Amino acid sequence: MAAVRGNFADELDPAVRTIFFDRYDQEPQMMPSIFNVLTTDRDKEIDSATTGFGKLQQTSELGALDYEDPVKMYKTTYTPLKYTKGFKVSQELYEDDQHNVISQMPKALAKSVIYTTEYWGASVLNNAFSTSYTSYGDAKPLCSTTHTRADGGSSQSNASSTGVVLSDTNLETLRMQLDKHLNDKGEIVNFQANKLIIPVDLRRTAQILTQSTLRPGTANNDVNTYEGVFSIQAWRYITSTTAWFLADSSNMLLNWFWRIRPEFKSDFNFDADAALYKVRARFGFGWSDWRGLVGSKGDGQAYAS
Repeated sequence: MAAVRGNFADELDPAVRTIFFDRYDQEPQMMPSIFNVLTTDRDKEIDSATTGFGKLQQTSELGALDYEDPVKMYKTTYTPLKYTKGFKVSQELYEDDQHNVISQMPKALAKSVIYTTEYWGASVLNNAFSTSYTSYGDAKPLCSTTHTRADGGSSQSNASSTGVVLSDTNLETLRMQLDKHLNDKGEIVNFQANKLIIPVDLRRTAQILTQSTLRPGTANNDVNTYEGVFSIQAWRYITSTTAWFLADSSNMLLNWFWRIRPEFKSDFNFDADAALYKVRARFGFGWSDWRGLVGSKGDGQAYAS
């Protein structure tokens, strides 16, 4: 609808008591607390990695030294894309607005930025089990039961093959799965799950499991070993009502690159007597390693990818 006086008569009428404009509270941002938020001055960013070495080999006296070659791992490319939004209003509507609605509209563009970053950030988890959505170089989705190792060793899983629901027992199952991830030489490394990422539909369940003093769901007085261990990240932008994820916040490599942080600009069309406003940003996002995160569809259905 064109922003001209004929289409916004209420804004011109002083008899109208009030006009609500974008009155809803903004959801707190979650993306910056889940992603590593970085900046770049390039047209693309490439993350690459090389393995270290395995265990020492027992060598006999004067025996030949065992040489081991490092292995080149996969690489991920982040390409920032452009995102924009704008609006224009007639100069007459701006001048005659009796309720200062038009003057508030530029601020609404800032909310649009948040909607955008939250939506695209959450899309990584919303598509975590989709074979059509890959980033890391093994051509697997973020959560896969068959992640390949760079040295050709046994594949690893960071997904529940049975779609286990969020429960006391299953929380421990995925916790152990994350904690036991190996590097690309098959060696033990230090992963510790400390973040539980869920849709808001699972918030109550997550709070009971991780914030109860005693073990939930039992009459026994066992200590709740999860109390205070996990921070709960209930994200409204996660579209599934059952999927859940455990993460090691120190080692999870979900990355967000700002090429151009949101820029707000205004101008005036001299010929048309129109005020113009816009916001522009460029960013790229994805993951550079699947390790440090495990997930379950939570639907009780078989999953293999």
